[in-house]
Amino acid sequence: MLTRIDHIGIACRDLDKTVEFYRATYGFEVFHSEVNEEQGVREAMLRINGTDDGGASYLQLLEPTRPDSTVAKWLEKNGEGVHHIAFGTADVDGDSEAIRGKGVRVLYDEPRIGSMGSRITFLHPKDCGGVLTELVTSAQPAGHEGHGAQGGH
Repeated sequence: MLTRIDHIGIACRDLDKTVEFYRATYGFEVFHSEVNEEQGVREAMLRINGTDDGGASYLQLLEPTRPDSTVAKWLEKNGEGVHHIAFGTADVDGDSEAIRGKGVRVLYDEPRIGSMGSRITFLHPKDCGGVLTELVTSAQPAGHEGHGAQGGH
């Protein structure tokens, strides 16, 4: 089912300043960046390490691009910090249905396009101990992740 921590999403008000903090403090570099108009965010993916399943783990830094976006509303309520955790899976469709069958609310009827061309869905935080949880199937086959894929959060 779930094979890795794909990423930890961190909401921020100033993406460039936050990227610089992670670069200067920890040496993390931007692996991929993009704007997701649908979700109203500008993001940077900082690759932390490779994983046993051939994928990778990232920090996903999220800056809202408009005040009505989910991340903007979250920032107003909670301030900067951890927004969500994402688990990698080879089958976001099958795993989200299996989890739905266990009584956990899945927020999208069908997975959507996410960062770097991945397929994603979210699980309701009230059903997951207060943690907004994302399920991610990478666009590239395991071991073939790279620059240039398009998508969004």
